[in-house]
Order: sequence, then structure tokens, then C-alpha cells
Amino acid sequence: MKLNPIEYLRNVGYIAALEVRTRDAFPQDWAQTQNNLAVAYSKRIRGEKAQNIEMAIRYYTATLEVYTREAFAEYWATIQNNLANAYRERIRGEKAQNIEMAIRYYTAALEVRTRDVFPEYWATTQNNLALAYGDRIRGEKADNIELAIASYTTALEVYSREAFPEQWAQTQNNLANAYSNRIKGEKAENIELAIASYTNALEVYTRDAFPEQWAQTQNNLAAAYSNRIRGKKAQNIEMAILYFRNALEVDTHEAFPQSYAQTLWNLGLAYRKVPNLRQAHDTFADAINTVEFMRSEIHSGDESKQKLAEEWNELYRNMVEVCIELKNYTAAIEYAERSKARNLVELLATRDLYPKGDIPETVINELSRLRREIDAEQRRLEIEPTNPNSNGGTISGERSPQIDNLQTTIRVQTNLTQLRQQLDELMTREIKPIDPDFALTQEVKGISYSEIQSLTAENTAILQWYITSDRLLTFIITPESPTPTVWQSSKADFKALENLANEYLKDYQENKTQWQKNLASRLQSLADILHLNDLLGRVAKKCDRLILIPHRFLHLLPLHALPVSREIWQRFNSETPSPEPTNPCPLDCFKQGVRYAPSCQLLQQAQRRERPNFTHLFAVQNPNNNLPFTDIEVPAIRQNFPPENQDILIQNNALKSVINDSRLRIAHCVHFSCHGYFNFQQPLLSALLLADSELPPPAPAESNPNRYQPLKNGNILDLDKCLTLADIFALDFRECRLVVLSACETGISDFSSISDEYISLPSGFLVAGSSSVVPTLWAVNDLSTSLLMIEFYQNLKAGLSVALALNKAQLWLRDVTVEKLQQWTSKLSIRPSLKEDLYDMLDNLDSTEQPPFRSHYHWAAFCATGQ
Repeated sequence: MKLNPIEYLRNVGYIAALEVRTRDAFPQDWAQTQNNLAVAYSKRIRGEKAQNIEMAIRYYTATLEVYTREAFAEYWATIQNNLANAYRERIRGEKAQNIEMAIRYYTAALEVRTRDVFPEYWATTQNNLALAYGDRIRGEKADNIELAIASYTTALEVYSREAFPEQWAQTQNNLANAYSNRIKGEKAENIELAIASYTNALEVYTRDAFPEQWAQTQNNLAAAYSNRIRGKKAQNIEMAILYFRNALEVDTHEAFPQSYAQTLWNLGLAYRKVPNLRQAHDTFADAINTVEFMRSEIHSGDESKQKLAEEWNELYRNMVEVCIELKNYTAAIEYAERSKARNLVELLATRDLYPKGDIPETVINELSRLRREIDAEQRRLEIEPTNPNSNGGTISGERSPQIDNLQTTIRVQTNLTQLRQQLDELMTREIKPIDPDFALTQEVKGISYSEIQSLTAENTAILQWYITSDRLLTFIITPESPTPTVWQSSKADFKALENLANEYLKDYQENKTQWQKNLASRLQSLADILHLNDLLGRVAKKCDRLILIPHRFLHLLPLHALPVSREIWQRFNSETPSPEPTNPCPLDCFKQGVRYAPSCQLLQQAQRRERPNFTHLFAVQNPNNNLPFTDIEVPAIRQNFPPENQDILIQNNALKSVINDSRLRIAHCVHFSCHGYFNFQQPLLSALLLADSELPPPAPAESNPNRYQPLKNGNILDLDKCLTLADIFALDFRECRLVVLSACETGISDFSSISDEYISLPSGFLVAGSSSVVPTLWAVNDLSTSLLMIEFYQNLKAGLSVALALNKAQLWLRDVTVEKLQQWTSKLSIRPSLKEDLYDMLDNLDSTEQPPFRSHYHWAAFCATGQ
């Protein structure tokens, strides 16, 4: 994107000034330039808002290296206030922590900005501090709102209508917002106080003088009437609708898309209360179209898009609920799909875009490299740390981490600019002359129900879950369904589901022995809560394939392994008699396989990938040298591939530095037999552990706090020597049909996110090019995993699909006896010494007739995701 010339000259001028105004030679001039850059970025209209705020924070923080409280008290306080504003508006990072930082900086500013010395600045910071308390997540919400009200009231002691009419109106509006959200006191009275303050604000905020503020206050006043308790409900809702419509006279799609979407959302909620469901539907539809327009304007990375999705997730949820109430089930699933895994769908669509015509392979490779490196640099900006612990900079003159981080950010941005210039030149010189219509990105529109139903070819059924505010929806799609069948849980079942998920995760994180002991009973309870037998009873008997599409925390649970009734098993096995299993599950019912997808649209993208070849294996084997059975697993697996097409990195040779695109680009199957790690705070730092990545404590000194992460065993993980999710996104798996993650917790996703995104290691490999991924949902056992993997690859060699090969291997492991395992081992094509090691382990198992690996723990963790 080209810069406005004035903006370009201003920013280049400031940055050029830093080459002369160095900190050592001209510290005060250097600090002033840093501050000017911060102000410019904080007010910048062009570019991505999230990145502009990050740059403002970095430059303000750098300024404080010189502008200390002792030497420049007034400047220091101003920067503290401005830095607080930036943190309060920050999009990246954890919102709760950002607000805490804002409060901290505002409080610091007030140490200098006292009412006696700087009354106007004092009132400004009081107002800003109140805003932060109103947004605060930590602490008691009721107390935070009281603190906000107190600060607004204090600010009004200086901001009188006569002396500061505009600031008085703004503070009245903010005070009204606080009363609207107040928990203490009588709710009805609080709403009346809010209405009174909004009305006060409108005495100054007229449409002619302050159109934007007038519209915002109209919107807020409408929300207050929508929630009003006193007066007649119908009349209050009519007033709310009137004020929302007033706001839309100014907040148009063209002028203020963010405010336009927000007001439409509120108006739609008001229509739901009437109830006028058709008007609510149409209003929500307009709001969603505006949100998706705003999304299309974001170019700086996935995190900003994810934050947008989090902000507007409730809008999509309301739309799905309205469609259900209107019994428009086709529209309901289409809107559910529009909110699910949207980033991942767009990344897949863009990564698979290549120009048409006689383009040389070298050009295609260069195009691929530049796009992947640009993605990687954008992700580096997303995870590059901003140190939150400085409150005034270093006084001693030592070099601080903030300066290092700032310079790193500038280097990354410079490299990003250069990469984009190279890409533009490649497009102009090599691609556009041959394919003038080729575009680097592709706008991904929502998937239609007819396209969803087309995924059910070959007797396939889809079960797709969607979590609303108080219930669970299940969409059932089959080849015969002109519209989806919808099952809705009761509120009691939904509450039971939430409780079960919380208990499951708590036990898993705190007491794995207890978690494993309760696994079978919890899966039975989950099947009952989901009414799985009822759901499968609505699927046609001829369906022999099942696709499961979970939502949010359901991604963490082995839905494919939930118990089903004897009647359901018989329903799907009546025409092909087979021995009845002791505890049947969906794998026993669908004879052509059960697999997963994050969304129907992502499944559609994955199925478009043609990966006909399956003869070249790339594998990583036991890089940390503490998984003995992987040294049996990988040698057995490699026997299924031609010797000349095997690329195996064994133990200490499995270094990150040797895993490159020249190796991966030609791989048809990629197998990681190692340890995995999921970072819930920063999912992009989730990783596969490679050789030399685990260090004894303590962690080495490092300016980047993201590099070293503590492990549960007390050791330190060096992420620079791991294959992180951010790294994986940038890899080239263009020929890869299958990635197998034979490691712990490789299928865990960020269940805490409300963005409906699917952020996990499998998502990285799907974006990188693989059409299928097999991950794990928990920390798996080394021995049983190796046995399962060896059987899985034997099934693949026999020509079975990924899902069916995995499912058959899982059922085999569940049901196989020790005696059968010994017979199976005798037929393996591995070295005699390895075979003896395996025999020794089998001799230690219980040799009774009971299958030793019948527990869900051993076989149910693995799932097939994708094509």
C-alpha cells in the first residue's frame, strides 16, 4: 500500500533524524524525535491500527529512557498519560494486562499532574483513568465501576460546562456509560442517572456542532432506553430504536464503518426485544457485511483479524440465534460458518493461489518463498515483546530491553518492506505479463448450504456443533437433506456440558492420574449430554462416512470415541454383519471412516488440494533421545516407503537448522515422532521440540523474553531451536498429503479464544500445504503410540484413506490381545534387536485375555483432520 506523500515525508523525516540525533550524541533531541514518532503513529489513519499502536508504544517507551521524572517531570507525565492511552486502546496482547498497564501509567501521571498545579491536565487524566477502570477486567467489576464513577465525578469539578463545555459533555457521556454498567445500587435508578447524563451531554453535543459525538451519544442513549426498567417496556424499546436510527444518520457505512456496525448491532438487539425477528435479521446482516468489509481492509497480520473476530463474535452468535428462531436453518449454518476459522480459510485460499500460464518453476518457487517470508515477518511483529515493566526508563544510561525491542521491530518492518518490494517487482516483471488477472490475495466469501451439502457426497454425514449463549446447536447434514436438521440442547444440558469441560480440563492440567481414571466415565457423560445416540439416529443408515466439526472447547474432546448404544451400532452394521464390540463408538459405526474439520469451508479448501503421490517420507525421530519406542516406530514406518525416498533425521541430527524447504517441498508424508508443546498464552509459540531445544535451568540471559519457556519437568525450552507454530506457517508443504504429529498434545487448540478461530499446530500444517494432519488431544503413551502408528502406516500402504487407516488402527489397538500383538510383532520388518526390545515390553503386559490397550487413553487421542 502506498503512503500519502506528506505522511511518508513526515515519517521518513523523523526516522532520518534519528540517524543524526542519536541518543548518545543528542539525548534530548533523540527523545523528542522518538516522542514525535509516537504521536504520529498514535494519530495515524493509514496503515493497520493494531500495528500503529504497537509502534506508538515502542516509541513512547523509548522516549522515557531520556525523559525521566527527575529531569523532565512535566514531559514525563505527558508521556505516561499518552502511553496509558495507547495501552488502553491496544489491540494486540492480553486485554486484561493492557488495561492494567494503562491504569498504572495514568496513576503515575497523576503524581505530577496534580489538581493544584495542572488542573486541566489533572482532569484529563482523571477522565482517562475512569475509562480504564470502566474497561478493567481484573478485580471486582462492581468496585472498578465505582472507581470510574468517582474519577468522572472528580474530573467534573474542573470540567464545568461554562469553562470547558466540550470536555464537560464528553465526561457526562462517559459518566453515563459507567452508570449504565453499574452493579451497585438500584439498577433502575442507575439507568435513569445514565439517561440524565446522556441528555446533559446532548446539550453541547448537537448534530451541527459535533456530529460524530452526537451520533455516539444517540447510540448510547438508545442502549440505555433499551435496558430501561422504569416506564413501559414497549415505549422504551421504541425510544431506543428511534435513537439508534438517529445515530445512523451520521454513522454511515462510508464515513464511520466501525460505529455504523456497532449501531446496527445494537439496533438489531432492540428489534429482538420487540420482538421483530425479520427486522433483527436484516439489521444483523447489514452489520455483518460491514464487519467483513472492515476485515478486508486489514493487511498487517492474523492477530488483528482475530481481535476483530473476538470483538464481533457475539454479533454472529445473535444472527445464528435469530435464524434458528425464524426456522431458517440453512441461513443459520451459513452464518455459523462465516464466523468459524475464518483466518485459516483465507490463509489456505491465498497460499494455494498460483498464476496461470507458462510460468517458470523458478518464478513459482520465488513467489512462494516471498509470500511465506512476508507471512513470517508479520507474525514476528505480532509476537515481538513490548516490555510492560518499565515505569520511567533506566536512569543509569544502560541500554534497556525496550530499545533492543524497538530496534528489532524496526529491523523486522524494514525487512518486511523490502520483501514486499521484491514481491511487487516479481509480479510486475515475471507474472503479470503472462497472467494479468492474477492477484496475490483472494477474497473468501461465505460458503453456501449447497456447497456444504456437496461435501456429503459418497454417503457422508456431517455433524457440526455451534455454541450459543445458553445452549448447544447441532447441525446434521446428509446427502438427502434439503435443509440441515437442527438439534438444540436444553439449558440444563448446556450447563452440564460446561461443567464437564471445566472438570475435564482441570483434572488434565492438575491431576493426570485422576483425569485418566475418569476418562471413560466422562466420555459416557459427554455422549449423554450431547444426545449422541439421538443425533446418529437421524443419520441415514447408508451413510458410512462421518465428518465432525466441533466448536470452541469441543475441539479438545475425542468426539469420535464417545460410546454409542447397541441399537445405534446395529443400525449402521445391519447389512455388513461383524462381531459386536464390547463398547462401540462412532468408529465402529462408520465403516469408511470418521474425520474432523475446523469448518466446512476449510474442509472444502483442503479437498481442492490434489496430492496424488505418497512415496516420499520425511521424518523426525526422537530428537530429545528420551522416547525409546520412537526408535522402533520410525524404522518400522519407513519400510512402507522406497529406500531412495526416505529422509530421516535421527536423534541429535534432528536440528531446526537442517529442516528447510528444499527437504519439505518434495515430501509427500511428514512424520514427527517427538515431544510437543502448546502455549495457551501465545499460541504462535506452540512448538515441536527438536534436538538441543531442552536446557537445564536457569534460563540464559536474553533480551527477548519469548525465547525461553519453562517446562513442567523443570527444564527450559529454547524456542529458537524448536519448530514453532509461527515457523510452521512459513514452511512449504506443497506436495504433502499427510503430516503425522506422533507427539503429545499436538491437537490442542486455543479453546479460551472467543474468536471462533482454530489456532493449533495442525492449523499451521494445513496452511503450509498439507491436505491432512493427524495430531493428538493429550499426552500420549510412548509404547501404545508406536504400536498404533506402525499399524496406521500399514493400513495406508494397503490403500486406505487417512481417516479409515487411522480408525482401523485405533480399533485394532483397542481390541488386540497380548498374544495377537506378539504374532503381529513377529511379522514386522525391523532389525532383530528392535524386535527383541518390543517383545520384552510385551512380556511385561498383562497376558490375560483382556486387551492391554482397551482404555481410551491409549487409542482415542489421535484424530484425522482435513481431507
